[in-house]
Amino acid sequence: MTALKPVAVQVQDAAARVWPEASKIWPGTVLKDRRVILGDGSRARMVSVDGVSDLSPAELRKHKIDIPSGGSSYALWDGHPAVILNVADQSFRTDAAASGMPLAATLFAAATDELFHATQQKWQAWKKSRGELRGTDFPLAVTPRLYRAMVYNDLVAAYTAPQQRNQRLAGAAYWWSRWQKEFPGEVKRAATSDIGDGAAGYFGAVAMAMAMGAKRGDLAAIRKNTQLRPLDGTLDPGQITLDGESTELGGVAGLLLDETRKDWKRQVTQGRRTPVDLLLTGVTPVAEPASDTLRQAIQNILSKLNTDLIPQVNPLVSAYRNTANALVLVPMNTAEGDLDAGGYYVSRDVPYEILARLSGTFRLAGGTLQAKEASVFAGTIGGRSYLIIPLGDEKTKGRASSNRVEFGGGTLTGSFPVSPRHADGREQLVAR
Repeated sequence: MTALKPVAVQVQDAAARVWPEASKIWPGTVLKDRRVILGDGSRARMVSVDGVSDLSPAELRKHKIDIPSGGSSYALWDGHPAVILNVADQSFRTDAAASGMPLAATLFAAATDELFHATQQKWQAWKKSRGELRGTDFPLAVTPRLYRAMVYNDLVAAYTAPQQRNQRLAGAAYWWSRWQKEFPGEVKRAATSDIGDGAAGYFGAVAMAMAMGAKRGDLAAIRKNTQLRPLDGTLDPGQITLDGESTELGGVAGLLLDETRKDWKRQVTQGRRTPVDLLLTGVTPVAEPASDTLRQAIQNILSKLNTDLIPQVNPLVSAYRNTANALVLVPMNTAEGDLDAGGYYVSRDVPYEILARLSGTFRLAGGTLQAKEASVFAGTIGGRSYLIIPLGDEKTKGRASSNRVEFGGGTLTGSFPVSPRHADGREQLVAR
């Protein structure tokens, strides 16, 4: 059992150091009035920049706050945006162990990341990206992942060893240009995550350095307290997906831009330039050999991932391609708390994202839908975001009758009324 009180005190100490300075990390970001609610299943404590307070079950009910079964969720507490974290979630401990950080630091980082992402919805770059696909091409291929991993390693070396900076930036420009030339479809699709997740990676890196004592304007202290490590043979699968790469690439590129290009954040916020694009503009590429160790590590991981994903994704894609199968549309805003997805992918000829191994609950006026490691689609239809489930998928086991859909015996369970409509050449069943 986690000792909730000392963890909450440590999270509060970090928040008090960093959140009042948020606009100095990224202009326009306000976190000083935000809240973090930490729960472990039996107790809850609320953290703000001003202190820590106990929350009774009655107070949580009054504010209609539930501690999520795992991970995090987002809510308002007396008008203040709040992130709710389940401290008992084993994934936080796993992340803490992998990074060598205390649990409280991992929780602070997760809360800060959620709150920063919430501010991005006002950005021009965010507004322009709505409706665009995100995710890694499926089946997963080694070459684009290797190129972006090599960019990251060169940028880490350029940041941590300034005497190598010119050489390593030239190497990064080489791999970045190869990726752009050979994978133009992925380049276009990655822009959204390279901007949004990239900026969040930078914000999180600086926030963590400040939480450990660095002052915002002290670039040397920030470098000292930023724990950047090159990718090697001990890769984590999350490090070689588009989203994971975007966070890490944007983080280190932003740290380098702080030392060379003062207006870069405005260009990211307002336009369609990613931190890496801005950093490498004007840098002449110089060819360098790829790391055989890194290539082999990526190949091993992707081989295992493909083996795992093929039986999950192929039935979904086959069911979609059979236009006789109706599409069940569940509004994404009916999701209860945070959704846990094993990854975001795209497949040729399917205009929606694939959410692999999705777990979570969707609460509708006429019923509920529970996902447990389900592979489904997500996308925008008619300007609204939906979870999209083709009937006929043997994994999700859905059936429709009398304007009602029922799932049972597969990775989805639940029942709810639907409104049928015909669009884009097939029947759609919209959850009510």
